[in-house]
Amino acid sequence: MIIFSQFSILLSHACRTKWFLFTSPLLISFFLIVGCYQDSPSPDRQTAIDLLITLLDDRDTFVRRNAAEALGKIGDLKSKPFLLATLDDSEPAVREAAARSLGWLSGLDSETRSKLTMLLQDVDMSVQRAAAQALNRF
Repeated sequence: MIIFSQFSILLSHACRTKWFLFTSPLLISFFLIVGCYQDSPSPDRQTAIDLLITLLDDRDTFVRRNAAEALGKIGDLKSKPFLLATLDDSEPAVREAAARSLGWLSGLDSETRSKLTMLLQDVDMSVQRAAAQALNRF
C-alpha cells in the first residue's frame, strides 16, 4: 500500500510536469500573439510626411517609388518641392510615381507645369503617360 501511494504521487507529479511542458509554449505563444494585435499609436501626419520625404532619397528604387506615391496620396503641398526634385530621378518608375503624385496635389503652378511638360519627351512611355495625365488633371 505504501508503494502504491508513493507511485501515485510520482505519477501525478510527472503528469503535472508534462502538462506544464506541453501547455506553457502554447500559453506563451497566445500571449505573444495577443500582444501583437494591440492597437499601436499611429504616427502623426507630419511625422509620416517627413519620413516619406526622407525615403525619396533611399538607394532602393521601390522605396523611392512607394514614397513618392504615398506623398501624392496624402496630398500635402509641403511635399511638392521634393516631388519636383524626384522628377529627375534616374529610374523611370520613380519619375512616373512622382509625376502621378504631382497630379494628385492641388494647384499646378508654372514650375510644376514646365517640369511635367518636359517629361512628355521622356524616353520611357509610362513616364510620358503619367506626365500627360497629371497635366490633364488641371
